[in-house]
Amino acid sequence: MKLMVFILWLSASVAYPAEAQTVRTLESDTPRVCPEQPPQPEWVDNIPLRESHNKLLIQQMYRAQSMQAVADSGDCSCETRFPSWQKTETRFLETYAGLDRWKASERTEEYRATANEYRRIAMPICEEQGNW
Repeated sequence: MKLMVFILWLSASVAYPAEAQTVRTLESDTPRVCPEQPPQPEWVDNIPLRESHNKLLIQQMYRAQSMQAVADSGDCSCETRFPSWQKTETRFLETYAGLDRWKASERTEEYRATANEYRRIAMPICEEQGNW
């Protein structure tokens, strides 16, 4: 149980899409980079707390897809770095939506590792292009 709480805390602390890319103000949440980035699907925002493992999984899937696209293409345009959620959403629903908490957590860690691996390549590309 303690390990799961730690994993959830760690996962939440490195959540990628909104928290890492947003400057909080009283008026709005304005992304620092690519203000027109697509929002996370509404159903993901509304995943119940008891199923938060699914939210973490789809967020890491999106992050891995994004970092891989930048690394593979050498392009850090907003469209590459923040693609539509459709591809990730479809893959999650077809492949992972039925996983139990433990298997979803395993997949989340795999996607996090993949994203971090590609991040090492993507970050310098994005910094050079002003999109980090």
